[in-house]
Amino acid sequence: MKVVHIISGLSVGGAEMMLYRLIQASQGDGVQHTVISMSSLDVMGDRIRALGVEVRLLGMSRSVPNPFSLIRLVRWLVELRPDVVQTWMYHADLFGGVAARVAQFVTGRGAARTQPFTLAWGVHQTEFPSSSSGMKLAFVAKVCAWLSSRLPDVIVCCAEAARRSHVGGGYDEKRMHVIFNGFDLDLFKPRARDDDPLRTALGLDAATPVVGIVGRYDPAKDYENFVAAVAKASAMQPDCRFVMIGRGLDAANEELVSMIDRAGVTDVCHLMGARSDLHLLVPALDLFCLSSRSEGLPTVVGEAMACGVPCVATDVGDTALLVGDTGCVVPRSNPQALAEGIASLLALSAADRERLGDQARARMEARFSIERCWAAYRHVYSAPRGRLEMKVDAV
Repeated sequence: MKVVHIISGLSVGGAEMMLYRLIQASQGDGVQHTVISMSSLDVMGDRIRALGVEVRLLGMSRSVPNPFSLIRLVRWLVELRPDVVQTWMYHADLFGGVAARVAQFVTGRGAARTQPFTLAWGVHQTEFPSSSSGMKLAFVAKVCAWLSSRLPDVIVCCAEAARRSHVGGGYDEKRMHVIFNGFDLDLFKPRARDDDPLRTALGLDAATPVVGIVGRYDPAKDYENFVAAVAKASAMQPDCRFVMIGRGLDAANEELVSMIDRAGVTDVCHLMGARSDLHLLVPALDLFCLSSRSEGLPTVVGEAMACGVPCVATDVGDTALLVGDTGCVVPRSNPQALAEGIASLLALSAADRERLGDQARARMEARFSIERCWAAYRHVYSAPRGRLEMKVDAV
């Protein structure tokens, strides 16, 4: 099976990481992948190439679409003769979808006719974009909604919440298929506490309880909610420390530093910024926290669960489905509820928290492994065109 992936770019992000993991999981499964980035190579492009996969660059800018790039993409698709074209995110869905159908028309009329390939769109955002998300993105999403019954054979959504919101935005419900993101359980796994790089880096005592949050600095992550909850939870658990890891979560972020200072929790908060060793740091946490006001199936929560760390998370997207009964799910934008959730799990004995962590790891192994995710994608790719019923996989 030949699969061509078309993606807007290859920086570090949820969709880009998912693409990398799918390729990694499918190696040795008789699949030949080619990745086409509409923009540049970036970090994930190098990592994908390291897997032995061809990566091509269109070199498009974020401003005005270049018609010559569309012609080049059509030529590449004609040359590659894929069995499946998988596009990732709105711009790639629209631009890549049009190019794929033009390429299909060209190859269907030539002397060397080929069998029609499957065109799969990818939805990796929970909320259907509105004008508040940016006029350009909202426009592209609306055009995709209008074309969703005409261009793609199937639309793969990363979460049931994403499916619902996009159906509400005008997407063709009959073509929607939910495949939950899979996780690398060999990389993210429990680790012995006698090797604790997190407390070593922060200069903390081995017995100090540590609660962590991971994610870029973005309004959707609602760090104002988290900081307010830290102030309340710290009053209930004064010996606890709170670690913030991610792009923009560092001392250079004056807005965040001021927020923490106003809440009076500077002494208990540690800003670590972006890190490449999350798989080593997260297992050292006593508790993981998600404070977001919007998510699909949050990768950071799944990774924490895979590491055997209980989670307190806001009830957004499919987070409750992911966590199940292995942690605590609270209403979003409610610092008091988030703080009480944190305090309630910290009040458990170490043995009881460890049992919750074991259950979280077992849940990830049973339902959310990258191998199960790839099997669901392969099923979608192999199904006869037009005969794939809308369903939810990996539940």
